[in-house]
Amino acid sequence: MGLYAGIDLGSTTTEFVVLNGDGEIVCAQKELTGGDIQKASETVLNNALKETAARLTDFTYIVSTGYGRKFVPFSHKTVTEITCYAKGVHYLNPDVRTVIDIGGQDSKVISLDADGTVNKFLMNDKCAAGTGRFLEMISNIFNTDIDELGELSLASTHQVKISNICAVFAESEIISLFSRGIKKEDIIASALRSICERVCGMLKRLDVRDKVLFTGGVANNIGILKMFSECLNTDVIRPANVFTVGALGAAIFARGLGRDLGSDLEKDSERKLEKGLEK
Repeated sequence: MGLYAGIDLGSTTTEFVVLNGDGEIVCAQKELTGGDIQKASETVLNNALKETAARLTDFTYIVSTGYGRKFVPFSHKTVTEITCYAKGVHYLNPDVRTVIDIGGQDSKVISLDADGTVNKFLMNDKCAAGTGRFLEMISNIFNTDIDELGELSLASTHQVKISNICAVFAESEIISLFSRGIKKEDIIASALRSICERVCGMLKRLDVRDKVLFTGGVANNIGILKMFSECLNTDVIRPANVFTVGALGAAIFARGLGRDLGSDLEKDSERKLEKGLEK
């Protein structure tokens, strides 16, 4: 069948993207990673096989990326997530030059060249305060669905300063503010602002250029999307599927490697044929 696939095994979600020989997306799957990395990878693979009516042998090449990339049993090669995000973003929008990615346990900012290669990047994977884990903590404090935080933040009329940059101490500070009668909407907006400021601090160390694309699970938060646009004084766009950019980039790598492999096999076959004819 000639299919190529990329799998992005993140701390929170695992994504699987399938491309056909023409480089078209034919399937995209997403599952929660949970505590079993191998099980998560096998789940998205099996779901993709069902959706495409394919067999594992129909895949010419599979590339894995993300923090769990080395634990995917059916992967042919691993590629770093920064490089895969660059490939995926360039596929979706070749005009993008700056990428913001905020996932469950880290946040990344990437500067791209015109051909989609990585110019510079910075990553924060040491502190939860600028990641999706921080949003989970906030949603738990207010017993609110994490997807509703963005809409609630838009109702804020007065933001307060959250001074702690550590997620653990910030949690205590948020609870204290709420107990003092500060409105939930104002606290949520202030917490989102603190995430935005952390990432914008990283962006200032890069050469930020238009267009700016925001990806990762946190990109679904309309409040942070709006804050980034205000902070950078430019429109910040997001893809239709904010989760699958890394897996898409891995699939693009797989297609390139698979085509190279096929070309090498074809050349080898031609050489053997020529030797046979010489005899």
